[in-house]
Amino acid sequence: MANSLITSQISWLDFSEDDRRKMMEVVTLFKLRETRDELGLGSIRTLFAELLFPGTGTMQTRARYFLIVPWIYLRLEKNRVPSRKAVERMKQEEARVQVPGEPVEVLG
Repeated sequence: MANSLITSQISWLDFSEDDRRKMMEVVTLFKLRETRDELGLGSIRTLFAELLFPGTGTMQTRARYFLIVPWIYLRLEKNRVPSRKAVERMKQEEARVQVPGEPVEVLG
């Protein structure tokens, strides 16, 4: 049971072609990967986020960013890499974990 995969399902009963069409439109919305800011508050939220927590407002699509980059810095610190060499070593370590075919700015 521990290895079983849990899947989500959605089902409905069509009473008319119009109901079916409306439901298919809703299901199609789940496939969209864009975000909308209907009230226009996103720019205000982003402004405060950037003021209070600089650099964290960037959309992250991979949780690896939260693990790999800090891990690299911890290794540099543990190996007592001098600050004048840290930038170059960081670039080397990032290149080492680069996934082939991904853009340079995408790690892991």
